[in-house]
Amino acid sequence: MSLPKNIKIKDENTDQMIKELLNIEDSNIAFPKDTLTKEWGHGRMANAFTGILTYKPHHCELCGFETVIYHSYKESLIQLIPYQEVPSYLRLFKQRFYCKHCRHTFTAKTDYVAENCYLSQPLKFAIAIDLKKKISMKDIAARYFVSTKTVERVLDSFFEEPQLKPAYLSKHLMIDEFKGTKDCEGAMCFILSDADTGMIFDILDDRRNFKLTAYFQRFTLKARQNVTHIVMDMNASYHVVTRALFPNACVSIDRFHIVQQLTRAFNKQRIQTMNRLKKNNPKAMKDYRKLKKYWRTILKKETKINYTSLRQFPLFQRKYVTESDVLDYLLSIDKHLHESYEVYQELLAALETKDFTAFFELIDTLPVSLDKGFKKAILSLNKYKKGIINALKYPYSNGKLEGKNNLIKVIKRIAFGFRTFRHLRMRVLIQQNLCEII
Repeated sequence: MSLPKNIKIKDENTDQMIKELLNIEDSNIAFPKDTLTKEWGHGRMANAFTGILTYKPHHCELCGFETVIYHSYKESLIQLIPYQEVPSYLRLFKQRFYCKHCRHTFTAKTDYVAENCYLSQPLKFAIAIDLKKKISMKDIAARYFVSTKTVERVLDSFFEEPQLKPAYLSKHLMIDEFKGTKDCEGAMCFILSDADTGMIFDILDDRRNFKLTAYFQRFTLKARQNVTHIVMDMNASYHVVTRALFPNACVSIDRFHIVQQLTRAFNKQRIQTMNRLKKNNPKAMKDYRKLKKYWRTILKKETKINYTSLRQFPLFQRKYVTESDVLDYLLSIDKHLHESYEVYQELLAALETKDFTAFFELIDTLPVSLDKGFKKAILSLNKYKKGIINALKYPYSNGKLEGKNNLIKVIKRIAFGFRTFRHLRMRVLIQQNLCEII
């Protein structure tokens, strides 16, 4: 093909400036004086740099003989990192070579762009850096004027997944689940984390027992025996797996889930109390609205109730009352609700002081007249007595892991969901610096 005029005439000043601007270290690439032009691309004007790539090869890359001559040039339009939101390209004329011995033709190569690729290495690296941020792949593609599939290819090729180490498991583990993607085999995904550092250890696409058993059996018995503490929620299936695979581990129930069990049980009774109020009674309907509006007040810890500050509360006839006055009125609506409230607050106080003896004494001595639904939910905690005692005895909780779950939700929401679990897992691991750029 014919070359542009004067392209072989290298201008030292222009060449040095353009190479510093584009971060080109290959001495075989040269730029003429009038290298920069404006061209139409991606529906707008773009910057276009024109250069030439040539050198003398030592031998044929196919047969190895030193019978290579210059043949012609091949034009390649290489995409660069945009400058000031303007697309930029490098029109590189690559020298082609011909071997007289085997009649093989080949093209000059450079580290600045991969073979048979039209994206510069700096552009790929910039995309890989942005993949570490909380930004969707679609937005990254729009920022660099590439397709979403190109971003996915960079994700697959630039990052190396962490290798499983069968001889190592963290001494203290946290386990939980989160909602995955449509291609996952199970309804929920499984996440495993180090309880000391909070770093994610691994993410699996299924939380079912046979999948977890198969995964943890890949670790040596010595590594599993080294695990001394596991924190989890009240998922009964996890207890089966931990007992079978981690013989030396003591299990703790996450304290948040214990409080959640108490709060949900008492809140359910509040709703039942509201529904029992007669709809045709004006006073009962006012009480209904008050129980509905001030649900946070009735579920709040007693130590956080304000007993001194007066202010106007809606539905209380614009009177200046304290938060404790509002709470007293709500509890006076139903005596069973008041009785359950006292038990609820005593259990929360025992959890806050980490007094497991007092906690289970309260459960064992529940009043006979206590609401049946609330009582049943409280008594169900006896099934996890050992785990609750460990939770109050040791400092470990799933707080750090719940933060990671929130991060996963944020990444999914920003990306408007993921088509594959593999890409979701990679984005999470990359964001946590667990995947290194190759």
